[in-house]
Amino acid sequence: MIRIPLSPPWRRRATALLFGVLAAAACADASGSAERPLGSRTVPLTRDGAEPERIGAFRFRGAVEVVGGSGAGGLSGLAITDGGRRFAAVSDVGTVLFGRLDHENGRLVGVGDLTTKRLPGLGPRQGRMRENDSEEIVALPDGGWLVAFEGRHRILRYPPGFSGEGTALPTPPGVEGLPLNGGMEALARLPDGRLLALAEGPDNGVRERPAWISRVPPKDPGDWAALTYRAAPGFRPTGATGLPNGDVLVLERYFSMLGGLAARIVLVRSGALLPGAVVEGEELARLEPPLLTDNYEGIAAVPGAAGETLVYVVSDNNFNTTLQRTYLLMLALPDRPLARAP
Repeated sequence: MIRIPLSPPWRRRATALLFGVLAAAACADASGSAERPLGSRTVPLTRDGAEPERIGAFRFRGAVEVVGGSGAGGLSGLAITDGGRRFAAVSDVGTVLFGRLDHENGRLVGVGDLTTKRLPGLGPRQGRMRENDSEEIVALPDGGWLVAFEGRHRILRYPPGFSGEGTALPTPPGVEGLPLNGGMEALARLPDGRLLALAEGPDNGVRERPAWISRVPPKDPGDWAALTYRAAPGFRPTGATGLPNGDVLVLERYFSMLGGLAARIVLVRSGALLPGAVVEGEELARLEPPLLTDNYEGIAAVPGAAGETLVYVVSDNNFNTTLQRTYLLMLALPDRPLARAP
């Protein structure tokens, strides 16, 4: 979800007013229209239709808008499975959207076979702790899943197919002190099985964000070691994905009343992920006007057939189909091929 900045006071009031309008619009959408079938349509990367060949270090490989009912909304975490042919995305209301990725000539042209499932065993949507605010999803080698939640900050391990309730993993020390809306929005699995968790943290303007890296596998809180993730000014981490060579791509999101929405993709080298370290990655690209912008929160990557790294990014429309959209972008990193897992 987009968070309301805390300073200065006049901007807090203006932003709160804006989000009042957004919330009213979202409610109107939810109450004034019936659920539509889930589907997709291709969209241009720029509003004038002139698509650049590159976005920073990436080549642009297509964008689609996921449309339909509430199942297409609130997507905050993304995983790519089946060798790049399918995806799963969790939402802010404790559901998971499954779908097929449709490609033509190496470009994303649509998604299909879309189905939604409620995550088993979750509590109510309402309430201070927000039991079902799922923010990140990680596919496991055995077919199971990890899902990170905020509100009541935790990581649950689900069996393949989400066929049963999730089992809680030990959480990093200090997670319980995170803001309700500033929990572990980014979770990545490294090739050796370790987990990297990044907290979105409070809206305090500080670049440094709490982060943790685990042993394999984490069996108690002491198996997590703290480090610090340094975001760009005004940005906060909202998603992460591990790469086969041990590096990590981090998605950061920016929002302000004056600057609007933007995102950037950052590469963090595996050697930097050390207990106690202050980690600041290398920016590979920014998604900002005149490019297609929205509330980008999820990122996933897979090796491509030609040796490139294929990266997918999804946006969270906050269930507000009046003013926001659910976009899925496909990018390729051809000039920095990343080694496949052995």
